[in-house]
Amino acid sequence: MIEQNFAITVENTLNQLLNQIEAGAPEVEGDLVDSVLTLLLPDGSQIILNRQEAVQQIWLACSDGPARFAQENGTWRDTQSGESLEMAVGRLLGRRLHHPVQIG
Repeated sequence: MIEQNFAITVENTLNQLLNQIEAGAPEVEGDLVDSVLTLLLPDGSQIILNRQEAVQQIWLACSDGPARFAQENGTWRDTQSGESLEMAVGRLLGRRLHHPVQIG
């Protein structure tokens, strides 16, 4: 994928993800700046997602451990588990918020 197209794709993906989180988990504060999405949870923990242009992936960092997502047939999938980005973020948020969070 061309670098500019990749940057636009990631920005759109993270913006869409933020909108879905705001709708499904309004207690989470989200901030998207320069393709870095920072989610601040009520317990003080954070989930950070950002683009990694060199490998064309979205990386997730949180206290539960890192994850890397690559685009596969239009879906961002964890390179280790195959879990979709939306499912992974929903799972992590649900664990921290103590209620299911549906994203996507």
